[in-house]
Amino acid sequence: MIQTRPAGANWSGNHRYRAAETLLPADLDELATAISDAGSVRVQATRHTFNDVGDTDGALVSLERMPVAIDVAAEHVRVEGLVTFAQLAPVLEAEGRALHNLGSLPHISVAGATATGTHGSGVLNGNLSSAVTAVEIMDATGAIERFDRAHAWFPAAALSLGALGVVTAVELRTEPTYLVTAQVYTGISWEAIAGDPDRVLSCARSVSVFTTWGDPDDDLVWVKASDGDESDAVLRGLGGEPLRGPLHLGRIRTVNNTTALGTAGPWHTRLPHFRADALPSDGDEIQSEYFVPLASAREALTAVRAIAPSFTDQLLVSELRTVASDDLWLSPAFERDVLAVHFTWRNDTPGVREALPRVEAALAPFDVRPHWGKAFTLSGSDVRATLPRADDFSAVVRAADPDGVFRNAFLERTLGL
Repeated sequence: MIQTRPAGANWSGNHRYRAAETLLPADLDELATAISDAGSVRVQATRHTFNDVGDTDGALVSLERMPVAIDVAAEHVRVEGLVTFAQLAPVLEAEGRALHNLGSLPHISVAGATATGTHGSGVLNGNLSSAVTAVEIMDATGAIERFDRAHAWFPAAALSLGALGVVTAVELRTEPTYLVTAQVYTGISWEAIAGDPDRVLSCARSVSVFTTWGDPDDDLVWVKASDGDESDAVLRGLGGEPLRGPLHLGRIRTVNNTTALGTAGPWHTRLPHFRADALPSDGDEIQSEYFVPLASAREALTAVRAIAPSFTDQLLVSELRTVASDDLWLSPAFERDVLAVHFTWRNDTPGVREALPRVEAALAPFDVRPHWGKAFTLSGSDVRATLPRADDFSAVVRAADPDGVFRNAFLERTLGL
């Protein structure tokens, strides 16, 4: 008999799953049984989403009891089961390999992060999904199909929102390991940041700007630099100085949980904001994120700053990052380099739901796309209008899952599935 546990809530507690329990299959056979016995299935991974993308009125399934495997071969790595980036990175490092980027939290699962278009930063760095070279998915019949770049459905399968089935394994492109030096700079004016965002955001391998849109003491530039990057000269030239004291990200508590500053270290110990062995971020929060063309960064930042007084009571901090374009149909960076405008809100659902339409209206002129795993109120028609291949994605889903076993209210609301 398949074990279960209470379905509970997501990481921050702002969303409680509708299902009473989560099924915990111990192997692929039990997973196939769980799927066949349920009329509707969604996968619950590390629960770092802030909406109902992974929820269902049917059966929730988690792979947390299934065996995990990490196989490094040449320039690729295959991960099976509920592997997190924190588990994967040291294995790659031991083999002299690395990923092109990491998200701010290494605690998230490879399958969940790539299925939702989660990302790090860097004008030359695609999101985490862009490293996918193949994905293995169990369908409603219990069969597993492998989708690699030669497969016509690959642009839908690599970032699928779980709509094609249960992702049982992911293959990622790797590269030789590298060192990164992280540093946080203060004293850079908002006018310098927003007046020439390309200059700031392209000065290192990965750059994040933190702001509360009004208090200059909260404006920080966190860079993760590789050899040859000119971030120190660029940011000092804009009046910046390395942080001399505790790191505070706006109103978020950071107590001995962020990655090291000022010294070079392996990629996986510097690219995330938060250490793998510590509780990340604040936890008691709601997150939203919106993507606009990088070419419109200056105008988009001006538009958000103009309305910032209307949401200051709800905001903990905002983060600005960049993501390079890719060819995945549902990617927020599909066919365009983007500026990611992130909001970490107080864990106040009514207040956040009041603030979001204002932010979305300010960014609407810039063909804004939302992060699939975070809170937003954009209509499905508005979301689909920004994604030229949305209809193609839906056609693949209907062909792969004709009975709608893996669909849910989120997919119906946003993609019309």
